[in-house]
Amino acid sequence: MRLDDDLKYFEEPEFKDILAKYEAAQEAGQSIYLDADDLTDVAEYYTMVLHDDKKADEAIGLARQLHPDAVSPQIFVARQFMQQGDLKTALSLCNDIDDQQDREVHFLRAELFIRDEKIDEAVRLLHQVADEIQVDRDFFLYDSAYIFIDYRLYEQAMFFADLLEKIAPDWYKTWQVKADITLGQEHFNDALPYIEKMLDVDPFSTESWNWRAEAYSGLEQYDKAMSSVDYALAVEPDNERALQLKAWALLQQLNFEEAHRIYQQLEAMAPENEQHWLYDSYSLLDADHVGDALTAVEKAEQLADDVSPNQVAIFEQHAQVLSAQGKMDEAIAYLDRAEEIGGEGEENFMELDFLRARVYAENNRADLVVSCIENMIQREGTDVSDVYYRGAQLFFDTGYYDLAAEMFREILKHDIDSKRATDIYTYLAYCAMERHDDETALLNLKKAKEGGASNLTDLFGEVFPNVGADEIYDYYFYRVFGRWPL
Repeated sequence: MRLDDDLKYFEEPEFKDILAKYEAAQEAGQSIYLDADDLTDVAEYYTMVLHDDKKADEAIGLARQLHPDAVSPQIFVARQFMQQGDLKTALSLCNDIDDQQDREVHFLRAELFIRDEKIDEAVRLLHQVADEIQVDRDFFLYDSAYIFIDYRLYEQAMFFADLLEKIAPDWYKTWQVKADITLGQEHFNDALPYIEKMLDVDPFSTESWNWRAEAYSGLEQYDKAMSSVDYALAVEPDNERALQLKAWALLQQLNFEEAHRIYQQLEAMAPENEQHWLYDSYSLLDADHVGDALTAVEKAEQLADDVSPNQVAIFEQHAQVLSAQGKMDEAIAYLDRAEEIGGEGEENFMELDFLRARVYAENNRADLVVSCIENMIQREGTDVSDVYYRGAQLFFDTGYYDLAAEMFREILKHDIDSKRATDIYTYLAYCAMERHDDETALLNLKKAKEGGASNLTDLFGEVFPNVGADEIYDYYFYRVFGRWPL
């Protein structure tokens, strides 16, 4: 079952009545009789919402005392051991449950397989059970998919979602699980049709509007993302996820001050959430409020306490803020810390190397940037052209126009016919403009225009505001010669 479904149940009057009866009896020191599922729900509430393991243990202890053979309390205890990393005890408790055909036993066993990195065995188990189920097979497939979604195993989740779609193509929960998986896979165009179907059925679903915003953000269509978020906030003005998505869209639209305002709102709502402080630091640094950006990332680091899923990003952002303050050595030390915990893989090392190169470039050490690039090129399996291209962009972004132009020209010697080459002409035009070489700038602008370069307005938008990409060459020509080109 989805975590959100559990949390929604805790808001239902039925559960609140059960909880009130249980807590009243506990406070009065009186005995109370509730069925096993209700007491397990109370224990899950204490664990998931209040994070109070002591009260959860008391509730599940009563459930096991009153109902020693009931499945749900035994599942709860086994899951507690599993989440603590004690898979052996969890499996033993799972095996001791009398009713081995209970669906929750199957889900627990599958999850234990996943935790033990036996993914294929988890799939086989649930698939075999699904084939044998006659009643509520759709719900079983739905919940099976979510077992894998919880572990970001989207390929396996899609296997069960596809089976579900075959038997229930017009079911809301089918659209929901398919949308959830495709968003996780970053297949945003595939997710949108399912999300639209969900909104046709329930136009007041905050979750669906948020998912629509996520999809359009992934497609970099931020106006549509923003309109989706506004619908979500119209339904639920203080929805945390909607506010996060709106702030992110504002960041991508370069509206840093408004993004900062929303992050302040999020910080007030959830002051212990280090992610809000981290993203606020992004908005502040982009707005050139470097001191405030440092305060925000330091707060994020304090809250993270070296165990956050955002830990690498926090160290990287701290490095970038320190670099902006001219503290190069301290910035590099933070990138070293990020590398220590960032996991293995060439992609991770490469991104950190480019961040190091950026720190060096921002602190006037072009020689060290060149060394970084040379080290990256020497790695086995490196795409040399890609490293050169990104290195040239880095020099361009940090104002080393001569070095950038030299590297871009080197790439063109080997890669003259690609789409990347067309965009390089735009970079070369801008570099020439910065050197007051209008003839070379116009020559490259013409090549960029004829090739349909994608970055013309990005690079020349401030030079020629409100001018279309296909007219930038003409306006530059007019600026130089005082007339339009023939």
